[in-house]
Amino acid sequence: MSEELFEEFEVGDVIALTEEGSDDPRDFRIMYIFDIEDRSYLVLVPVDQEEEEEYEVHFLRYEGTDMLQPIEDDEEWEQVEATFETLITDLEKEDL
Repeated sequence: MSEELFEEFEVGDVIALTEEGSDDPRDFRIMYIFDIEDRSYLVLVPVDQEEEEEYEVHFLRYEGTDMLQPIEDDEEWEQVEATFETLITDLEKEDL
């Protein structure tokens, strides 16, 4: 397959995902994209919660295909969460 067939994700894009246990797709906005070692991750926030003070944050692994994978390994999850927290802290420092 050529690279042109793969869907590219960008910060700000809205994607529809069907969550486990649901039949209805839900819109999520890509808030951040970052890499850890050789893997890329998307940080997603439900569009219907964007304006709220508190909102859900979802992390999914993007492996260069049009499929997003849930993070099921505890060690990987902790690594992604720590990287995200560092990213947020750095952004907050820039705003000061």
